[in-house]
Amino acid sequence: LRLRLSNALLAPLGLCVALVLIMPGYTAGAGDGLAIALVVVVALAGLVFAQDGLRARLNPGWAGAAGLAAYLIYTMPVIAYGHWTWSGYDFVNDSGFELLLANHVKGFGTLLGQLPESSQRQFLVQYLANGYPLGTQALLGTFSGLIDTSVAVIYQPYISSLAALGAMALASIGERRLGGWRAALVAVVAISANLTYQYALQGGVKEIGLLATICAAVALAHAAISLGRPYAGGVLVAVGAAAALATYNAVALPYMGALVLFVGLGVALARRSWPRPRWVLPAAAGGCLAAVLAIPSLTTFQTFFNAANSGQGATGVGAEQFGQLLRKLPFSQLSGVWLFGEYRLPVPPGLKGTLTALATIVILVLLVVGVLWALRRRDAGPVLLAGVTGLVMVIVFPRVSPYAQGKLLAVAGPSVLFVGLAFLVGARGRLAWPAMAVVGVLALGVFGSDVLAYGHDRVAPTARIEAITQTGDHFAGQGPVLWNEFEEYAKFFARAAKISSPFEAITPQQVQLRVPRNFYGYYFDLDEELLSFVEGYPIIVTRRSPAASRPPANYRLVYENKYYLGWSRTSTPLVLRHLPEQTLYSPSETVTCSALAPIVAGAPAGTELVVATTPELAVFNPTSDATRTPAWPADPAQAGAVQTITAGSAQGALTVRSSGRYAVWVQGDFPRKTYVQVDGRTVGWVAGSNTPGQWLQAATVSLSPGRHPVRVYADGGHRHFGPGEWPEGDDGTIGAIGLQMQAPERLRTIALSDWRTLCGKPADWVELVRP
Repeated sequence: LRLRLSNALLAPLGLCVALVLIMPGYTAGAGDGLAIALVVVVALAGLVFAQDGLRARLNPGWAGAAGLAAYLIYTMPVIAYGHWTWSGYDFVNDSGFELLLANHVKGFGTLLGQLPESSQRQFLVQYLANGYPLGTQALLGTFSGLIDTSVAVIYQPYISSLAALGAMALASIGERRLGGWRAALVAVVAISANLTYQYALQGGVKEIGLLATICAAVALAHAAISLGRPYAGGVLVAVGAAAALATYNAVALPYMGALVLFVGLGVALARRSWPRPRWVLPAAAGGCLAAVLAIPSLTTFQTFFNAANSGQGATGVGAEQFGQLLRKLPFSQLSGVWLFGEYRLPVPPGLKGTLTALATIVILVLLVVGVLWALRRRDAGPVLLAGVTGLVMVIVFPRVSPYAQGKLLAVAGPSVLFVGLAFLVGARGRLAWPAMAVVGVLALGVFGSDVLAYGHDRVAPTARIEAITQTGDHFAGQGPVLWNEFEEYAKFFARAAKISSPFEAITPQQVQLRVPRNFYGYYFDLDEELLSFVEGYPIIVTRRSPAASRPPANYRLVYENKYYLGWSRTSTPLVLRHLPEQTLYSPSETVTCSALAPIVAGAPAGTELVVATTPELAVFNPTSDATRTPAWPADPAQAGAVQTITAGSAQGALTVRSSGRYAVWVQGDFPRKTYVQVDGRTVGWVAGSNTPGQWLQAATVSLSPGRHPVRVYADGGHRHFGPGEWPEGDDGTIGAIGLQMQAPERLRTIALSDWRTLCGKPADWVELVRP
């Protein structure tokens, strides 16, 4: 079928073809070699057989400019940081398992393969068994293999590329009626709809992939109608529909069903008559072709549908599920304007709230007028776009959970903006300039909303992520490894080792605490865990911290980097009993005779005591021991911590007993630079999203014995912003500031008969051991 399509459509069509080509091989268990070969061969064939020559076909025109602009907008968080990273870290963190899936599919297809027991394997077992849609992850893995780059490095650019292809498809829909630059302008604003942008910033690869394929399918259907060639049109629509099903399985089916229904209306508009009988067989052939191309998706359709409806899968859309949402999102958020950085909360009353409401009303009115205008002009493109998303919103939206409704709103936003703005941009004569002025104001509202979201967004702390990889590589093939930190990306980046993440729901063994309580999303020190649980692991990885307990006496330090310590279990001594003395912001506590007596009571002959003593640590707590900014309230989620919701400071004094080098530590989470002063001099800073309960080292200083004033302050904004600017809702936390003598923790052996000499002395823990 030799077709002449606009250059604007070639890249979106290529996306759909690539998704359709690679999925059968991956479903059969092939790795990325076959997928790469297919994509490369078909791409080269397209270049060779281009109708107007290679040079003409490589010029995407204004649609290409729209795609480039969309790519830059969506990639801006990474560009601003100047190195590879991804956005949405420490928010939903679904990107962690998306990376796992992409990397696994790249090597084993959709089959489980021979993987050792680990958190990685447990996640893959559940997701693959539930028929989780893998189209976008599979294509990510294919590109990763093609350019020999980690899926993590290209994750955010990949999501941005999907958005860019969606923008190009939208531009192709409008270019014939609006003209090149006008269609590109509308496409860029539409694809930048705020809720869509925010879902991209939280790593929503499936949602953006579905949006891109929906836009491509509608654009292909529009082109098919314009061509007036039924069989060619049937092929184009079939490829687009199969690609959409590959991205999101059962979720894409209502959109494709709506597309089929509205194609007939599009033909009637464009041809000024209802489809004739000659369209029936091509339509049936297209449906059969779509079903054949979508076989890899349809084989897991029922499984995924059941898992989603029951709420068992990670994407469960059970009736009461909110997922990451804090409330049910209002329907108005599909307008694309939300002048508040946090999309899960209402826009505060005031000027921004009023402007958001006005822009929303205008855009929704323009949507209705735009559909009527398209019907009158017999322009099938906007009608198809509005019909596909509108029918899904009318039928599906009221019947799913708030969690799923948020995704539907994010997918629908660009269609709403495109149809409404296309009406304004299409105005001619005396109304042209006033209409363009309104377009400019609404575009400012959309982009302003995105700037606020961009400032609120957090990116992954790349240096620590690379340290996770280095730690996993050091223990490659070994394990199980107790990763004693709530870090949802460890199971991917440290996957070379047999990682077990005990504070997650899906893991080989969940943490066993001395005092059972809710553990998901929290951090617990080794001393808070049962000795039998801790010693069940031959390798333990802990974060560097002035307050973390050392593992039991039968572990020795075998690896360390800037952020992590690796411990290996030894055959001796045999630990019989363990007395923990660690507290929230300190690695030690005073040993009491009453607590130690049960440890030594009835001790077997030949046993002895081992006591772990920590280097000197002086800590001040900003909630009790410091003078702090009133706008830094106590954090309800963490005892002794404050929320740094504005610029501010906390200051106190610390007393050290000995002269020497001291490490300056700050506990908390730091979306912006947080500085530390000692003796009135700024000695260093910490920055970056941190995992719960953990510390970052700001500096090392030389101190003399005595009292030292210490101040912690934040007077600059998020790195996306300049000094003095503070993104709304971008809260950090500070738990404590500490000065710790730079010396290793020591183990001392005490004769059992001398156990009372430990009473009244500080210790990390005391253990009864058999040498």
